[in-house]
Amino acid sequence: MKMHVATHTPAGRLTVLAVLLAGLAAPAFATPGDVVISQVYGGAGSGGALWNRDFIELFNRSGGPVSLKGWSVQYQAAAGTTWQATALPDVNLQPGQYFLVTGQGAAAGSDVGQADQTGGLSLSATTGKVALANVAKAMTTPEGEAVVDLVGFGTANRYETAVAPAPSIVNSIQRAQLGCVDTDNNAVDFTAAPVAGPRRSTSPLNSCNSGPVVQQIVLNCPASVQAEQGKGAVVALGASDGDSIVNSAVIESGAVPGINLTSFVPAGASGASASANLSVAASVAAGNYPLRVTFANNDGQSASCNIAVSVAGQLTIPQIQGSGPTSAYNNTVQTTRGVITAKVGSGFFLQDANGDGDPATSDAIFVFGSAGAANVGDLVRITGTVTEYKPSGATRSYTEFKDLTAVTKLGSGHSIAPTNVEMPNADLARFEGMLVRFTTPLTVNGNAYLGDRGELTLSYGRREIPTNRYPAGSPEAKALAAENAANMIVLDDGIFVAPTTIPYLAADGTVRAGDTVLDLTGVLDFGAIGGGGAAFKLQPTVTPVFSRTNERLPAPVVAAGNVRVASANVLNFFTTFTNGADAWGRTGQGCTIGGTTRASNCRGADNMAEFVRQRDKIVESLSAINADVVGLMEIQNNGDIAASYLMDQLNAKMGAGTYAVVPKPAATGTDAIRVAMIYKPAAVSLVGASLSDGDAVNNRPPMAQTFKAASGGKFSLVVNHLKSKGSCGGASGGDSDRGDGQGCWNATRVEQAARLRDYFLPQVTAAANDPDVLIVGDMNAYGHEDPIRLLNAAGYGNEIERFVRPQGIPYSYVFGGESGYLDHALASTALSAQVAGVTEWHNNADEPDAIDYNLNDTAEDPYVKNAYRASDHDPVVVSLNLAPTFSDVTAQTKIARSGIALNRITGKYSGTVTITNTGAAALKGPLHLVLQGLPAGVTLDGKSGEQDGTPYLTLPNASLAAGASVTVTTTFTNPSKVSIGYTAKLFSGTF
Repeated sequence: MKMHVATHTPAGRLTVLAVLLAGLAAPAFATPGDVVISQVYGGAGSGGALWNRDFIELFNRSGGPVSLKGWSVQYQAAAGTTWQATALPDVNLQPGQYFLVTGQGAAAGSDVGQADQTGGLSLSATTGKVALANVAKAMTTPEGEAVVDLVGFGTANRYETAVAPAPSIVNSIQRAQLGCVDTDNNAVDFTAAPVAGPRRSTSPLNSCNSGPVVQQIVLNCPASVQAEQGKGAVVALGASDGDSIVNSAVIESGAVPGINLTSFVPAGASGASASANLSVAASVAAGNYPLRVTFANNDGQSASCNIAVSVAGQLTIPQIQGSGPTSAYNNTVQTTRGVITAKVGSGFFLQDANGDGDPATSDAIFVFGSAGAANVGDLVRITGTVTEYKPSGATRSYTEFKDLTAVTKLGSGHSIAPTNVEMPNADLARFEGMLVRFTTPLTVNGNAYLGDRGELTLSYGRREIPTNRYPAGSPEAKALAAENAANMIVLDDGIFVAPTTIPYLAADGTVRAGDTVLDLTGVLDFGAIGGGGAAFKLQPTVTPVFSRTNERLPAPVVAAGNVRVASANVLNFFTTFTNGADAWGRTGQGCTIGGTTRASNCRGADNMAEFVRQRDKIVESLSAINADVVGLMEIQNNGDIAASYLMDQLNAKMGAGTYAVVPKPAATGTDAIRVAMIYKPAAVSLVGASLSDGDAVNNRPPMAQTFKAASGGKFSLVVNHLKSKGSCGGASGGDSDRGDGQGCWNATRVEQAARLRDYFLPQVTAAANDPDVLIVGDMNAYGHEDPIRLLNAAGYGNEIERFVRPQGIPYSYVFGGESGYLDHALASTALSAQVAGVTEWHNNADEPDAIDYNLNDTAEDPYVKNAYRASDHDPVVVSLNLAPTFSDVTAQTKIARSGIALNRITGKYSGTVTITNTGAAALKGPLHLVLQGLPAGVTLDGKSGEQDGTPYLTLPNASLAAGASVTVTTTFTNPSKVSIGYTAKLFSGTF
């Protein structure tokens, strides 16, 4: 076999690396090509697929048997470097014999039929690489001598000499002459054609040398035999050989007293069947008995079959459960009895009527399968296999019954009293399967999977994310993590599929995190949960009644100040939709990430209908907050288009000109989303242009803008959206998830925070000539994680800890049934004293995903046009009481004005103003004489500046002592020669 590695070098030239890879991949064994890949089909699961499972067919084209022990078939994507493997069993593949390995499948298509080996490979319908390997585990690239045969097809980047043609949903690729041809050239050896077969080990043998093919013994044995202790069982076995006579049968291994082969009858002729009975006596003890039965013929050939004999015993449910982490009777067939306490979508719960009185052992068990006509309250006897079920991502298993052979009703009208359970509880395993009642009130901690799974995460009280309160890795954080782990139960709805009616919603269409339920009663299950992993789950037997202990509150009122600032994550507010349309009805549009623009880059609304729903919720939320300045995260990175659209919608609701957009800075990043700002021109004015830091570490650069309030006070707002905790692909080193609660990409977030501290914030304060800085935004780091601690240490105070923590757990986000704040308000030392108050408005994080703007993601649509679940993050509202930079000191003076005279030579009007300090203390400068109410067309010559459109003159005196006076001359241009009148005011400070 010769394997080719595709390169991008000119024709006829290979890189040194490619040559090395090709050499490493070439197998080195004595007889290459004895067993080959004879057919490949990967179209299963595609629309119009002809067959219901992907498959790979092997063929022994040699003249002797070949052992497949320790071998595997493997698949790799066309341009991939990672192999997926299905190990092959310990069998000898005879000359001319085929072997069928099936992969993943679907409901549609013709049935492939019985496979010789099943696995989980999912092949592409048109392109990829399939290998036969002499190792059982997935290979690594380069493969060295592991490859026995390789087929690259379609656009595969590796193959033998030349690539094989592409298969399809109808065609497989097939090796010529039914598998006999192997020229080490995939293009020559394979053709694409409608599936032949598929062929398997029981298919007719194919001789590649055209000589007679020696027929093999064909076995007829069951894979397993189930018997009940005290009853026994008898099962028929058989074997035949097309060119020989099967004349013997023995139990080669595993025989015990009471298990025998009886009534053997040899075959009467070549091709006829021999028969025997496998008898299991009633006296055989309960247990598992793996047997190997061998048939032989008159030509000295033999063949063996493996039969798993299980004898069911009579045990109580507590005996089966035991006190250990797994049942001592795992994988044995047993008979037990109990009362049905609940029936759910995939089975029923069975509980011993009396129990064993041992609190360390559960008295109940889940039975996977149908209870038939039996109902809740019936006493039944069942026979089946005890198994330890371990859901994907679970760290423990759950004892169950499966493969039921009998369910016998013994009586009805039985009742089981629920066992009282308290939370937190680190040992729920001892109640698994039992009917329980939680005596402690339970609080909703998570509702993200209510709509698609019918699940609510419940705990005693609210669980706080450990790194929200303590530094990552600290003993306190570890202790809180352990406490949280023992304080969770998932309330399910008993149907195990997406609910047609969303459960547990109150009359107002929601159930909020923070709501509570009393006396929760049901059976204790264990299984997969939304978001991955597994947990103990309660399947209710009494309808839960929730209390609205976490009311929906209106937008918060924050302590009085003169500027109100909000930070709001608007959850992918895009004016371009994933279907390629946009908010103005155009089609064929796209969103930009880096250098690509396409609809698939867009996030948020899929279409106009979803967009309107999303827009309306965000407008309701932001208008209710009514902030003077709003920092926005997760808005489309399309210049100021999306931000301006949102501004227009707010102004349509709140009044024309209420908000304006802060013009975007030079760098807005390479992501599809950016940060932005809107503000109220009536409340604040812009000082200078917006700034951003387009350094490579920031794919979503921070944005800064300096604002000036009516009082003259200035502050700079810096809006951030640091690297996400998720999407861990490619993370390594300090960016890997270290298991300390900070998730992935923590090192990058720390680097972004350090860049903010060392470069951007100094740039912002220098440009503003003002030290007052407020840092807000989705930092993707909880309250005491590394990036926040770095900024705190640099003097930026955590205003949420200061104002919100004393009132309870601060949180703006709920994840995994735990609460914490990713959305921050950090103030520079100079500004911190001017922060009057901070609050979080919990209109989003506590609400279930199911009520958001999305369409068709749940069977019901509980959407309401209001401010609740406008995003997945709660907004943060900060009240600033900016210290004024000037004050009116007119009341402390006497201001005397002379008459105004015309200078006929210059055409100017002039007069004098004398200001006397009548107070007991000096007036500190700078001092400004403000001339209010000048007539239209009259201008003050030589003015020092304007304050809110009114001209002023700055007095030459640095200060004015008590009793002292100063006189200034006022000169006016008055082309219309109107009477000049005005009101004189004196201000101290800086405009």
